[in-house]
Amino acid sequence: MTSYADYLFLLSPPENIKHEISRYKKASVKYIGEFSSMQSPAHITLNQLERQKPYMVDTAIQNLEAKINAMPSVLLHMDGFKYFEHVHSKMTIYAYIRSTPAMEDWFTLLRKNLNIKKIVVPHITVVRNIPEMDFKKLWPNFKNKKLLEPFWIYELKIVQRETFGTTAGKWESYKTIRFKNTEGMAGKPNWVAQKQAEAEITARKQIKLF
Repeated sequence: MTSYADYLFLLSPPENIKHEISRYKKASVKYIGEFSSMQSPAHITLNQLERQKPYMVDTAIQNLEAKINAMPSVLLHMDGFKYFEHVHSKMTIYAYIRSTPAMEDWFTLLRKNLNIKKIVVPHITVVRNIPEMDFKKLWPNFKNKKLLEPFWIYELKIVQRETFGTTAGKWESYKTIRFKNTEGMAGKPNWVAQKQAEAEITARKQIKLF
């Protein structure tokens, strides 16, 4: 990558959560047809940098890595669905991440370390930027759904794409940085709770969502 590049900083949930969100995406297609975020893997977007010089970003991320390594993993909880309203009567339905003091403190520290000035509302997009007419068809199926799933985040992922050129628009893996502090404010993983959540999702694989 020799000219300009875009970078996306994100948190990637475990495979069982990706699978569950994918099921809701596929169920939505039956009501509104195909939509832009249909094939996008489940993730929590933190920040996007556009039109950057790769050598400058390389240096910045090298300096950042020690701060990220010093952070602990964090336990997050999906807790039902909510939606955003955009301009031009467009709507986005997302899986809500429950707010807890530990979660809020962790994201505050992450924003500081990544030098993110804007407020980050952690969420996992299911159906992005759809017309209001499609939203009205779809939302009644989501609004009372109880999706209660805990999951751990162990690393920060960074992907990149060329800003211009023949491969512009295609995101590719750039770097993964682990949260290595095992004694921090987010505590240690509860492996029993994690395995129970995975077992519950496996048992629901064949259940019709709506």
